[in-house]
Amino acid sequence: MATKTAISSKKKSTNKKPQAVTSTVEATIDSTGAKSSYESFCAKLKEMPIIGAILAEFIGTFLLVVAIFAVQGQPLYIAFALIAIVLLVGKVSGAHVNPAMTIGAWVTRKIKGFQAIGYIAAQSIGAVAAWATLNAFLHGASAATATSSLYHAATITSGKEWTIFLAELLGALILALGLATALRLKKASVKAAFSYGFAILVALLFSGWVTSMLLTESNTGLTFINPAVAIAANGLSFKMWPIAIYIIAPAIGGILGFAIQDFLETQTTDIK
Repeated sequence: MATKTAISSKKKSTNKKPQAVTSTVEATIDSTGAKSSYESFCAKLKEMPIIGAILAEFIGTFLLVVAIFAVQGQPLYIAFALIAIVLLVGKVSGAHVNPAMTIGAWVTRKIKGFQAIGYIAAQSIGAVAAWATLNAFLHGASAATATSSLYHAATITSGKEWTIFLAELLGALILALGLATALRLKKASVKAAFSYGFAILVALLFSGWVTSMLLTESNTGLTFINPAVAIAANGLSFKMWPIAIYIIAPAIGGILGFAIQDFLETQTTDIK
């Protein structure tokens, strides 16, 4: 009887081994299948680089708007944020993160029309998503920690519209010069990031200096040199001057900035 019991126990133990091996094999197959699906997904994305570029513009604009609102429009901090964003998504999309810059790149034939449309849509949606996210956090914060409101557009001073228009245009022109330079340095990502970051610093300091005497409210901005940021800051409305200042002026500045950079590039000579 003891011998039969021993034999039966051996049979049971030998029966357990295939089950363990089977489960291990199934887990390996599952992990291999998941890895294969992921690699297949990545391969499909590589075949459609425009999708990745549009997604990068959404992410970059989202982060930029969050940074601008968080630091209340302080130029130096915005410049550092933009440098980080360019390093993050610059090689994927060029890190325009600004519809005015995309318009300038499209008019000067740096990108195609359908790509420009995708970029502008992604930038606008990214800006609105950033505003919605921050607004949700603000309303969820306690009364002790919540601020009065999000960073928002100031009221346009009557009689000073052309001053603000020109400040927005020239700021966007400076920024476009920086981006156009950064795009030429795309392979040198660090140099490109600092080029664009320094450009937005100078652009914001210039436009801020021009319009600083026109501000009558705290926690506000009067120039954004970025239509997507203006949308998030509730600066746009169906009126002539808001559209002219926050859309037309930066678009003109973006086009001029890219055009000037193209002209300068054709005129450069080696200095010996």
